[in-house]
Amino acid sequence: MSTGLSLFLAALAYALLSTGLVLMKKGIGWIGRWGTWDRGRRRELAWWAGGFALTNLYIVPSTMALKALEPQAVAAMGGWGVVLMVLLARAVLGEKLYASDAGYTVLVFAGIVLLNLAGPKGPGGKAEPARLAVAAAVPAILFAAAFIGGLRRKGRAVLLAAVSGLSTGMIIVLMKALVGFYGFRVTDYFSSPWFYLYLAFSLTAFLSLQLAYRMEALMKTGPVQYSLAIVYPAICSVAVFGNALSPAQAAAAALIVVSVVGILKRGRTKSTY
Repeated sequence: MSTGLSLFLAALAYALLSTGLVLMKKGIGWIGRWGTWDRGRRRELAWWAGGFALTNLYIVPSTMALKALEPQAVAAMGGWGVVLMVLLARAVLGEKLYASDAGYTVLVFAGIVLLNLAGPKGPGGKAEPARLAVAAAVPAILFAAAFIGGLRRKGRAVLLAAVSGLSTGMIIVLMKALVGFYGFRVTDYFSSPWFYLYLAFSLTAFLSLQLAYRMEALMKTGPVQYSLAIVYPAICSVAVFGNALSPAQAAAAALIVVSVVGILKRGRTKSTY
């Protein structure tokens, strides 16, 4: 498989994922509603189910792309996913695009690409179990904190989106840890507590994002989820696996964080697209 075709498949994968997330947001209203299954609710379910299918289908082209590309090269296409999500949020959901969104989106894209492509290459180390447990505790604590009293609706939505992003990152970290511990002897995974923690984070990532979607606009939750899903594995690469993080990668992580804060605080100008 050529590099060009693999890059196309990676871009297709994140296009499917972003489209699926937007469609799930469009149909999220069917969850938690009481009453009869009228036409409106069935339509919402159809949108949501279609989006759910796309978010699960994305793994097919991304796996095919990995035949010729390194994982960080495929993950870098997450930046394209953010850009597409911004455009679809406007086209499908009618969410506002402020004058600052375009610039911040470009910065997020650049930061994600730099984070995944810059820095030293080579095999990573094995996970240190105690540090892996600490890394797993972070999203778990934030998930519990999202349900304490006193949080405003927007704050709770953003926190849940962060939990989803961190949990998505932990899925990658835990799978890398399992491969490091057991290689590709998949049957051995079932005897490891890390595998069941992986399943727990898969569920947490999904549920947290659905709750966040119900509370707030996609443009306030999606960038947080996307960015942390890529930044957190980079942090864990250093803290859990003992790998080196290049200055360029550290700068990229900071750029993503600053850009996400800028998106969340947008609206200082009234201009929209």
